[in-house]
Amino acid sequence: MRNSSTFLFAALSLLHLSAIAEPSLCTPGETTEWSCTAKRKTYALCASKDLGAETGYMQYRAGRGSKTEFVFPERREHPKGNFRLVLQAKGVMFSFSNAGYEYAIYEPLAGATHIDVTNSQGAHAADVTCDSATDTLTLTTTMQRFERLGIYR
Repeated sequence: MRNSSTFLFAALSLLHLSAIAEPSLCTPGETTEWSCTAKRKTYALCASKDLGAETGYMQYRAGRGSKTEFVFPERREHPKGNFRLVLQAKGVMFSFSNAGYEYAIYEPLAGATHIDVTNSQGAHAADVTCDSATDTLTLTTTMQRFERLGIYR
């Protein structure tokens, strides 16, 4: 009897956790390269499962719940030429430019990840501090993968 109650409790706990899981902006057919939540918004880098040196696509997406409000690039394109990953003294910066704005995700080795948006004159348009983030951009495996994609040197 005790084993069956333990199993039931574990099953219900997993069901509860999946019900409160953060919504994803990536589809089931994609991989989430990085994600962050802040102020009821979700930010993510979504990639096709076949992403390689010459194949697949990657997009930056932002939205509320599972509804995407912003996508870059609009078309599903290979990340080379669209994104850049730069190693910094205490972390990495992942960036892209769109419509006169520079978007930069700063993922430090310690501390909170944040997204900084500046206009063409360098003035801050937005600075978002992530409440939670996957912290995957600073992983050696991610940097090696992005190097093979041509977006990190």
